[in-house]
Amino acid sequence: MPSPPVRLLIVDDDPLVLSSLRLYFGSPAGASIDLVGEATSGPEALELLAAHAADTPVDVVLADIHIPGMDGVELLGHIRQLPDPPVFVAMTALDEEETMLSVLAQGGRGYILKSARPEFIIDTVLATVSGGTVVSPQPASNLVRHLTPEVRGDRPAAEAEPPTPELSVPSGPSGPSVPASSLPRMSAAEETTLALLCIGLSNSEISRRTGRSSSTVKKQVSQLLGRFGASTRVQLAVLAVGAGFRPDDVV
Repeated sequence: MPSPPVRLLIVDDDPLVLSSLRLYFGSPAGASIDLVGEATSGPEALELLAAHAADTPVDVVLADIHIPGMDGVELLGHIRQLPDPPVFVAMTALDEEETMLSVLAQGGRGYILKSARPEFIIDTVLATVSGGTVVSPQPASNLVRHLTPEVRGDRPAAEAEPPTPELSVPSGPSGPSVPASSLPRMSAAEETTLALLCIGLSNSEISRRTGRSSSTVKKQVSQLLGRFGASTRVQLAVLAVGAGFRPDDVV
């Protein structure tokens, strides 16, 4: 018995993008995907998800990061609060590292460029609903650039395999996974600081959110950098999420 089609909701306020995606998923290559709805804003997307929840729940939300009403990251936050949340894949015309990390840290399963080939976009929907995490080539190279050589698994050039045109990162429940023995021991306060850092907050924003002094937050971030062997905040976020840290379980 064939598997039921993947039920997809797309969210974008650009009529041309919606038209193109409609063509992609209506082609023979997209035959295993059922486009059940289109929204042009975050609030409209949430309304459609609620309307479909009882009889035809959405499996995947493919959403532009920059949409009216609320941005894609905020939409993801609302989706993650649903009883049975669909997979979330972010689309963007721009490659923004902080946004990519925020999407992955909050449980998004994909971060792809709108300029990607139609086949890649279709494959992304199918891969993410099966448990994978997919990142377009340029964002993926930025992600890898922040990893330490040990985590990247760098090898001598003679042993290296040729690069692939796209990167599909195997995932755990909340995002990309990279080899790591275990998370370092952290206090509850440090876990909160790390979670807020992973979703893109600055030290001053973390201070306001937690009620801790700026000096305390700065000290915690410095200690976390040392424990993870990271040299930047972005690298710290990548390593933490890759090692299995789930910010959405903490904040």
